[in-house]
Amino acid sequence: MDQKNNTVKVLCVQFLPKYKDIKSNISHLEQMLSKYSEQDAIDIIVFPEMSLSGYVFDNLQDIKPYTSLYNQGEQFEFISNISKKLKCYSYLGYAEVTHDGKYYNSCFIITPEGESLPSYRKHFLYEDDERWCLEGNDFGCMEITTKNGIKLKVGIGICMDINPYKFKSPFNKMEFANHCLKQNVDLIVFPTNWIDNEPNNLSEKHKYELWNYWSDRMRPYLNASKKIKKNVYMLFANRIGKEKKTTFYGCSCIMKIAPKFEIIKGAELKTETILEATLSY
Repeated sequence: MDQKNNTVKVLCVQFLPKYKDIKSNISHLEQMLSKYSEQDAIDIIVFPEMSLSGYVFDNLQDIKPYTSLYNQGEQFEFISNISKKLKCYSYLGYAEVTHDGKYYNSCFIITPEGESLPSYRKHFLYEDDERWCLEGNDFGCMEITTKNGIKLKVGIGICMDINPYKFKSPFNKMEFANHCLKQNVDLIVFPTNWIDNEPNNLSEKHKYELWNYWSDRMRPYLNASKKIKKNVYMLFANRIGKEKKTTFYGCSCIMKIAPKFEIIKGAELKTETILEATLSY
């Protein structure tokens, strides 16, 4: 990481999308973000996985009307306009269709000029993904430069990417964490639609169970803490609500994972919110 100024301002959006209603979700997010402007000096904003379409689809035919090319269409236009308005990098999960007819659970990566970089494609698929999309080739990593001139190496994953592959590989293999560690990233963005298997449990303990699990899956950073001399952060953007029989957790958070673990900001279980933090490097 190269720097001229030592802070990066980030937002994580947690919201309740309407299932299969892209226009309504765009309007809702525009309203949530209306209080921000270029003068707020935001560098990065992260939205949940498949933010505008919903998540639980029966098959490819069911989801096809809600897919998008990476650089055109109403979903791209929405997130491109957000990036141009705020002059920031934006990461927004969506269902991608390619020009040659392949489908992925992906993440828009939009520059402050509103241009779309090649999308990150979810590498480890959850069972709901397997009904309609292909695996991405690998976990993500890219370099960006913030408005203050800070060059950051950014790791990217989506939801299931943090888990053992198909829940079958050894728990301590830690594929995603080790990828980020090997790439020597400064920041990790993580759009997710994390499922809550205890939807009636509204206790404070339940919130920390999720954060503890996420931090445990990044354990290689704890094991290497004596060697890591810089701050490394992770931005978890999760959704809330219910689709069919699936309830989503909420509890988005901004987490410091090196040189020690710390929750910088955390959201509640069932509440829409935008987390804000200024990260020090």
